[in-house]
Amino acid sequence: MTFDEIKKETQLEIKTNPKTRLIWYWGLASLISVFILKWIRAQHMHLSEPADFLQGTLPNFFAATGICAAVFVYHKLIFRVDKPFTEKLIFATLFTLFGLILWEVIQYFMGSPMDIYDIMMTIFGCGITGGFIYILYYKTINM
Repeated sequence: MTFDEIKKETQLEIKTNPKTRLIWYWGLASLISVFILKWIRAQHMHLSEPADFLQGTLPNFFAATGICAAVFVYHKLIFRVDKPFTEKLIFATLFTLFGLILWEVIQYFMGSPMDIYDIMMTIFGCGITGGFIYILYYKTINM
């Protein structure tokens, strides 16, 4: 299959499959949340200590949920071959987890402090999204 054929097939699946559409919306909402939180943080709104903490760590959580969902939905476009459900889910989760942790390490070597809470929120976001997708498809894969 060509890239365009796979792209059209993926778009059709998002439109017709409610589970895929839900995962797609989950990812879209998560990535929009990252930009909203980054914008709020740039405004230097100091509401409270817990709010400042969440403004610093929630972008990692939402980036993890959004990227994991996007990689799961668009897996076939990336590799041009359809893989079994468990392979797609494991790849999407681990790719996101290691990619965002690697980004934290890169930031550390660029002079920023490494924040363990960002890494924890990344792990939590990948776990939540992986669990969400697994629960969504649980009956399908166990039949």
